[in-house]
Amino acid sequence: MARISDLKGYSYPLTPAGKTSLVGPLPWHYGTEYLSILYRAEPRAVNAYLPEPLCPPGEPGICSMVFSRWSSVWEERRDLDFENPERTQYREAAIWAGCSFDGKPGQICLHIWVDNDFSMARGWFMGFPKRLGQIHMSEPHPLNPAMGPIGAGTALKGYVASHGERLIEGTMTVREKIDPSTLPYPLRAPLFHIRHFPSIEADAPPSVLELVELGATDVRLGASAWKGEAGLRFFPSSLEEHIPLAPIEVMGAYRFSSGYTYPGGKVLHRWA
Repeated sequence: MARISDLKGYSYPLTPAGKTSLVGPLPWHYGTEYLSILYRAEPRAVNAYLPEPLCPPGEPGICSMVFSRWSSVWEERRDLDFENPERTQYREAAIWAGCSFDGKPGQICLHIWVDNDFSMARGWFMGFPKRLGQIHMSEPHPLNPAMGPIGAGTALKGYVASHGERLIEGTMTVREKIDPSTLPYPLRAPLFHIRHFPSIEADAPPSVLELVELGATDVRLGASAWKGEAGLRFFPSSLEEHIPLAPIEVMGAYRFSSGYTYPGGKVLHRWA
């Protein structure tokens, strides 16, 4: 008979050897390419997602629709991109909204779709409301004679679909190169998330219900970023609730890259 201490792993499944865990232990290392579309949604729709003690941002209804391509490993398995690249690569599409906590500006993820199971499991642990979807982004190759490197006039697109429904489509026409340190709010703001895990007991309060801030160290930005004109379309769905967050004003698009290490987060508030 095994003891619980005989079962190992940072996440499910717990096994005698602990090798099969879907997510490995902290810290986690990330590299990302973003196609981010800055827009404004109806402020009342955004505020409906911000429970106290979160507050609306200084710019009412400010949001971003972000399509992204990721590569990540955890510290104990820096070799994973060689051993099993499938366990390190994924795409995401997310709706972010500006918010603040205790006077500190930040952002919160309201909806997010991802195309890999380990990213979804890790996201739930971190407070991301992830579910599976199909995400595609333009990936112009600089040596492709029909594409060439990104520059003024380059057209980029991202879209997300889920359960047979096309949900959101974003486009960018590149206009100019910018310093990535000048990216506008909330694209590089701190992340506030709601971690929620229901109780296994019927009618009992959630086992976990807390507001957290996610940390980042060794943050790196690409040498340059691109700014341009944007288009953003939200399509109706029988299952999803993104339509109330559709744009009432599209403000611009940004293409940039970053890398960082996630060492862990901190709890800001627990709801009783």
